Amino acid sequence: MSTNIVVVGAGQAGAWVARSAREAGFAGTITLLGDESHLPYERPPLSKAGLLGTGEAYSPVFGREDYEKLDIRVELGKRVNAIDRAARQVVCADGSRYPYDRLALATGGQARRPVFPGNDLPGVLTLRRLADAAAIAARMREGGHALVVGGGWIGLEVAAAARTRGMSVTLLEYAERVCARSLPPFMSDYLLRTHVGHGVQVRTQTSLAGVHATDDGRLIATLAASDERIEPADLIVLGVGLAPDIELAAAAGLHVENGIVVDETGATSDPTIFAAGDVACMPLSWRQGRLRLESWANAQNQAIAVGRTMAGDPVSYDDLPWFWSDQYDLNIQMVGLFSPGREQVVRGDPSAHSFSLFQLEGGRIVAAASVNAPRDLKHAKQLIKKAKPVDAVSLADVAIPLDRLPAVAA
Repeated sequence: MSTNIVVVGAGQAGAWVARSAREAGFAGTITLLGDESHLPYERPPLSKAGLLGTGEAYSPVFGREDYEKLDIRVELGKRVNAIDRAARQVVCADGSRYPYDRLALATGGQARRPVFPGNDLPGVLTLRRLADAAAIAARMREGGHALVVGGGWIGLEVAAAARTRGMSVTLLEYAERVCARSLPPFMSDYLLRTHVGHGVQVRTQTSLAGVHATDDGRLIATLAASDERIEPADLIVLGVGLAPDIELAAAAGLHVENGIVVDETGATSDPTIFAAGDVACMPLSWRQGRLRLESWANAQNQAIAVGRTMAGDPVSYDDLPWFWSDQYDLNIQMVGLFSPGREQVVRGDPSAHSFSLFQLEGGRIVAAASVNAPRDLKHAKQLIKKAKPVDAVSLADVAIPLDRLPAVAA
């Protein structure tokens, strides 16, 4: 019988692993180790309310009283340096050791920081932690200029927040279009038009060669290839993706490949060690190979499955990816994974900023994205799971509710 569960990583995934293990009936000691000084918190508010100044950036996953009620030992300011698999202990930077019978790695990742001269200057920032959001928000001022590097979700949310707070914004994207990794061209084009319409200067197929500071502390960025200089910026935000934090796992000899490789229950190549959240690379029935998902929903739901499994109630995780973003007055949601070459159906009116885009394969919905149409996404997720053929003409007709689409022969 296991008597000690240790969870490394006090973020959203780590908090849910610990809670779910206890609620699934684990009666032993549960210890949650985190290297920040805050209780585990959710990350979406960092780039939304936290930058806009409309609410708190700090949104705890659970209150301190919840951990006390569940008898979960939370150790903050603890950086784990190594896993001693032979002794079944984790070793912290301060020399302390924590024995485990089962160990969960919910280490998440670090914001990528491209290498170029000046990438470590004050005001050249990334967004991953609470302190990052505070540092970015402190440099946002009306009439200032923000340079955002990266046209993915974080970059677009930072750009929207800066414009909303009265800054001029230049956004650089290395690829041919924004959100190219996660969205099809139709949605990329819509987001591009939206940001340009709000006054963002978007430049694709562009990257930085370097940054230097002026005497008054402003930042001058030079573009690669052209040596062109961007107007002085008060703030440069690097939003170019996440590097999964796999160092502990790799040093311990676990199988790593685009994250920590796990099975459907979250177990690693060592059956006493599990991984959850952004760092876990898992198999999913609806996709060949393994996939690592960086989303709020996965950090919670896969972690719940891992916690229950560690408590002795094996659960196979096989959910669809779901993601959302708030930009200006738009709520953008996505379910499933988009791929090129599929049939596409648009429902609603993009010019009115209320529509959905569906991708179909063999007449079945396999992915969807919506703008200010959350009910569409709710129904789309159910239609994807049911895997029943739909009529494309009816799907595009907003007069026909998605839960009443006519049946189509397979």
